[in-house]
Amino acid sequence: MKSTCGDDWPTFKLSPAEYERTVTELIRTKGHEVVDWQVTHLDSIDGVDGTYVIDVTARFRLLGADFLLLVECKRHTSPVKREDVQVLHDKLRSTGAQKGMVVAASGFQRGALEYARTHGIACVRLLDDAWVYETRSQQPEVRPSGHYAAFIIEPTETGYERTLLAEGDNSALFEAPPT
Repeated sequence: MKSTCGDDWPTFKLSPAEYERTVTELIRTKGHEVVDWQVTHLDSIDGVDGTYVIDVTARFRLLGADFLLLVECKRHTSPVKREDVQVLHDKLRSTGAQKGMVVAASGFQRGALEYARTHGIACVRLLDDAWVYETRSQQPEVRPSGHYAAFIIEPTETGYERTLLAEGDNSALFEAPPT
């Protein structure tokens, strides 16, 4: 059947819901292999309002689409402020990058975490060689990598107070139990 769009692509006789389920299943079965992974330090990225030098970028292809991740590194002595996350959000919009991440040595103020969560920006605290995700997208999560660190996190008027409970190697968490 010829399309009414003036091209030679066929039309589908699927309802919108059937079409969405078909696309869902195609993506599910397509696989999740990331290809063309490239990580660059101090990468110059052109935006609509100028050129930015980004601390770290990661470029990759997934499901045939190209993705760009912008990472800002904050080795501050105090928690990262909302303004720092807002600047990264502006860079995301200007450059068309798909994801942003702030990696901080001293954590994040409450306003920074709230803004990041609202705008889907990942906030990561780097403790030695372990990642602690304070936000990834819309929900707060913690995902240890390599080593773990357990905290009690309580809100304060200026952000969050974090008390370290324990830390160590998490390899035992992923080992199969003895049979």
